[in-house]
Amino acid sequence: MRIGELERAIGGLSKPSKMPGLSYGTPAKDCPVGSILRKREGSVCSTCYAHKGMYVFRNVKEAQAKRLEILSSNLDGWRENMTALLRLKYRNKKGADRVFRWHDSGDIQSMAHLTAIVQIAVDLPDILFWIPTKEYGTVRQYLASHPAGFPSNLTVRVSAPMIGEQGKPIPGTVSSTVGSGQGYACPAPTQGNACGDCRACWNKNVKSVDYHVH
Repeated sequence: MRIGELERAIGGLSKPSKMPGLSYGTPAKDCPVGSILRKREGSVCSTCYAHKGMYVFRNVKEAQAKRLEILSSNLDGWRENMTALLRLKYRNKKGADRVFRWHDSGDIQSMAHLTAIVQIAVDLPDILFWIPTKEYGTVRQYLASHPAGFPSNLTVRVSAPMIGEQGKPIPGTVSSTVGSGQGYACPAPTQGNACGDCRACWNKNVKSVDYHVH
């Protein structure tokens, strides 16, 4: 299939303005853990940026819902089409631009979903993938059944659920926090709210990244 056909087959990709590369988002309201934390005062999800700004526009919400519907109904087809689309989208990108973020909105839906994401990374070894997640249980379940861990080009960064809380990485992952004052401070607030040349989120050697409160 051509790029346009593949985009329709997976529901399209995201292009967050602050970030290099492309992303993929689903509705934040359908995050398994995040939807619970959303109701908890002081949690990262209680002030989630994916419930504000451009994310509340009807066309964005409809696109996210369509993506979730597609991956929920045909996960194998979604994986195959996503792999083919990213291979085409990144064929002319070089060096530090060969990065992809999973879920600028939303999160892992299931063990099968995470397994599909891992397989995409395996099939596209020249792209660096980063997935921030609060689905600790799913990540632990995956690692328990896959002792080799995640592929080298997939950085799984488990997110501390509460603002100001220090991260507690699962062995085989790295972590992120919001407003903890610990770890590598995200430079975006000092450079026009953009990643610029920073690729810390995709770097497994950066054990913890601390973001400002959105």
